[in-house]
Amino acid sequence: MKVPVTQPARSARFAAERLEQRIAIGRDGRVIARSGKVEYGQGIRTGFARIVADELSVPVETVDIVLGETDSVPWDMGTTGSMSTATDGRQLRAAAVQTRTLLLDRATTRLGTPSSDLTLKDGRVIAPDGRSLSYEDLVGDEPLTGDIPEIAEPGNLPVPAAEDRPLRLEARAILTGEAKYPADIRLPNMRFGHVLHPPRPGMKLIALQDAAAHAVPGVMAVVREGDFIGIVAEHEDALFHALHALVAEWAPNPVAPNAAYEAVMRQDEGVESALSGASLHLKAAYHAPHIAHASILPRAAVADVREDGADLYVATQRPFGLRDEVAALLGLSAGQIHVHPQMMSGQYGRGNTEDAAIEAVRLSRAAKRPVQVQWSRAEEFRLSPHRPVFDAEIEAGLDADGAVVGWRCAVRTNSYIVGSQALAPGVPEQTAGRDAEPPYRLGQAEISLRVEPGDVPTISFRSLGAAPNVFAVESFIDELAHAARQDPVAFRLALADDPRLWRVLEAVRTMSHWHTPREAGRGLGVACAIYHGTYIAEAAEVSVATDGAVRLESVWCAVDAGRLVHPDGARNQIEGGVQQAASWTLLEELKVKDDVVISSSWRDYPIATFLDAPRTIEVRFVGDPETASTGVGEPGSVPTAAAIANAVFAACGQRIRRLPIAAALLSSTHSGHDAGPEPAA
Repeated sequence: MKVPVTQPARSARFAAERLEQRIAIGRDGRVIARSGKVEYGQGIRTGFARIVADELSVPVETVDIVLGETDSVPWDMGTTGSMSTATDGRQLRAAAVQTRTLLLDRATTRLGTPSSDLTLKDGRVIAPDGRSLSYEDLVGDEPLTGDIPEIAEPGNLPVPAAEDRPLRLEARAILTGEAKYPADIRLPNMRFGHVLHPPRPGMKLIALQDAAAHAVPGVMAVVREGDFIGIVAEHEDALFHALHALVAEWAPNPVAPNAAYEAVMRQDEGVESALSGASLHLKAAYHAPHIAHASILPRAAVADVREDGADLYVATQRPFGLRDEVAALLGLSAGQIHVHPQMMSGQYGRGNTEDAAIEAVRLSRAAKRPVQVQWSRAEEFRLSPHRPVFDAEIEAGLDADGAVVGWRCAVRTNSYIVGSQALAPGVPEQTAGRDAEPPYRLGQAEISLRVEPGDVPTISFRSLGAAPNVFAVESFIDELAHAARQDPVAFRLALADDPRLWRVLEAVRTMSHWHTPREAGRGLGVACAIYHGTYIAEAAEVSVATDGAVRLESVWCAVDAGRLVHPDGARNQIEGGVQQAASWTLLEELKVKDDVVISSSWRDYPIATFLDAPRTIEVRFVGDPETASTGVGEPGSVPTAAAIANAVFAACGQRIRRLPIAAALLSSTHSGHDAGPEPAA
């Protein structure tokens, strides 16, 4: 059902909205709730349903969540930054509270009973004498409308009463194969399209021989628009043969290189004198390579472009951004573009780029019928933007008591943002510089950031710069602890002033049996972070074989994310973040030669499999339910690399300062040297 949508002011975090934009009661009694966010594995469909169900006293299964459908949901800037529950979750709760109020008002009139004496249960308003009215009866032909008032903070709201049982509303569809991904979409008269991409991004097409491609049976069109060349065919076999029949000549397209962006994120006076006067001085450098988003399915999209509009079936993190981009491309109004988000297969930033969707739009416009575009795995590696490369140099000084008196950190990386805003003042600090400043007392500190053009295209990635920054910071904190002959957990606690950080560190120390000795070849490491208001500490146990092979055995996570909306879903998010980050840490590295990505398959870009999963991941939530909800989609991935690297040191005495660990340890085993330079003492 399409609902008129008045776009809210985009600059306001919680802009005024109308109830009819958010919640409706269907004639069958089901509750329909709408959000501009999209589901791509983080479980917000279930979390949002829990929020609405708790406030309206209905079973979760009776709440239908509509996500990202641009014709019927409120405008949204995109699903990023672990903010869905903290922002749209709050808006949905406010809408559900207002829905409850209006239902009670209507029931008061019809039942002649004060609203304070009425109760809500299983989709009915019940009077003390047993009379009741269903929600659908109360709504009838008069939908609930009006402004959504602000609601109280979580501390003044009831604790969710729903049972915390394992629940994922889309799980059955995924397990049975009923879930629809873009590559599964089939429309009447749909054809198949593909674009001939240049050997590297940004090259210019200078010559094309396409006669042989035109002659392939089943080819409908060879489309050339400037440097864009694509084929539309009746079936995929014809598409494959026609693509290989094209002969194209490409040339570099020189463009002025982007300027580097430099910022000082913290600058205290007296840093140099604090470092030079320290009782103990250490210095080390850390490196993380480019890595791929490595989505299990490559990019795909279906576009149906007509004179009066277009329908897009895509996997995207920003439906409204894609809508506006396509409207500009086609010269249509935004209201003529209809975006229908489909299931994703792991995006985590890759879903912010709309390459396959735009290709499908251009080919559909030329063919005048629906077209599906599906990238190959090799194209996904070669042409996608990837996580920036990362380098950091850190030095610090300790006094005689082991306190940090001076700290200097210089981070060099690439941009996590594409477009004109990439180097806008403050943006690199919030993206590439995220979590570069440790959550500890540092004495006199200097933290600088340099964002420079990359050798391959880069874009946002799960946690943005937080994961590599915390890898460097928490690894170096561990080095300081050992240099000061202090226990790594106790050292962190001594430097921390935040009681919530204390809470997660102490919890993970208990959970991991931190002080229990490990057998030879095993080690335990710890790391922590504060990410978008979520506090997390992780302890990792690894085993290191004599040949340098590292296995992640167990992980313990203590998390303070405030009020939990769906504890089981939150736990799943932390577990998934740990496992994905363990893959980055132990195995993943994008191979680049002469500014060209040469990784092309899972053979030369291995990712962790079920066999690599830790035997146990224990997650404990230690937050206060009266604290506002924060996100858990990304925090689980942030401290993992440092926790594993510190565990490797505890197991075998080798410091890991370069990722991935498999390559670092292999190199050190063959050379007989430590993995990285020794800190200067």
